[in-house]
Amino acid sequence: MNRLLEALNKNDELLAIELINAGENIMQTDPTGVTPLHLASKLGMKNATNLLIEKGAEVDALNMDGVSPLHLTAAREKPETFAILLAHGADPKKIERDGWTPLHWAGFRGCVPIIEQLLKYDVDLNLGDNDGWTPLHLAAQQNHPNAVKELLKAGCDPTLKSVDGQTPLDLAISQNNVEVIEILRNRV
Repeated sequence: MNRLLEALNKNDELLAIELINAGENIMQTDPTGVTPLHLASKLGMKNATNLLIEKGAEVDALNMDGVSPLHLTAAREKPETFAILLAHGADPKKIERDGWTPLHWAGFRGCVPIIEQLLKYDVDLNLGDNDGWTPLHLAAQQNHPNAVKELLKAGCDPTLKSVDGQTPLDLAISQNNVEVIEILRNRV
């Protein structure tokens, strides 16, 4: 692993910036295909993220699982670096190998600020992953009432069924997510 990846893995943004400015290889990946931009953005390092992009880092680089920096940033609930990636052309519709988009991750984590950012793009609100789970399924199952409200308000279909035949309401009931159950019952 190169020194830049090591610095980022240690969450040392100052050293990472120093290494980037000194000409460290910003295209180097770890054995799983993770780039410095994946790490900087998912850790919320705004300055390092901006600098990596300025120096030519690929905003839609994919690791071995088809995961982009935008996916990881949504998964880690980092709306500021998420916005930086979007502003520099990252694809909000990119689909991982398992069928997840950044909106799936935002729903799974219940990250309303990232959901709100994604709604400014023409993202498919009702896209199912490989199991037919939509972002609303994930938000309901994970008990994120505010995310459920935001997704419903944006137009997510609460009647869609997963491959197993489950609706978001079914998943909320299976987890006894009382507030989410109430929200979905009032919308279905």
